Amino acid sequence: MKYVNMTETFFSLANFIFIDSLPAISQRISNSINVATDAITIELNDISNAEREELLPLFRDHLPETISKIAFEKIDGKVPEQYIKNAIASCLASKLVYKEGCNFIDSLPKKDLARVALKYISKEKEVFMLKNALAGSDMDEAEINAILQILENGGVRTALKLK
Repeated sequence: MKYVNMTETFFSLANFIFIDSLPAISQRISNSINVATDAITIELNDISNAEREELLPLFRDHLPETISKIAFEKIDGKVPEQYIKNAIASCLASKLVYKEGCNFIDSLPKKDLARVALKYISKEKEVFMLKNALAGSDMDEAEINAILQILENGGVRTALKLK
């Protein structure tokens, strides 16, 4: 019986699909994250305290679990504000790139990138609430699952386009 080397198969497939080497793909991902992080960091200088509080879960998720449990509530005054902003920006940028792709970041005008990123988080919360609302619904389970699938696959990106 012949065994397939999955790692070798993955890299061969990735090379075939993307026609770029893995380092080139990694560089593109890194560049997209950096561009988005820079734009978001600048935008975070102008947000309200309420908006900052809404974004803090991104910072909490950035921390190691033990530190998050023990010390997250004590960050104000102990952790430099710029560090928190940079961590939020980096986490949000990474989330956008890994969920929506480099082309999504590249397609946005630079002047709109940070605004769209912040709106993305808001729309992500809306989609989460819609998914939870379905859990308490008396609809048929197959219908619920179909709607959940639609929300999971395109909900946030579609919600960004709604006025």
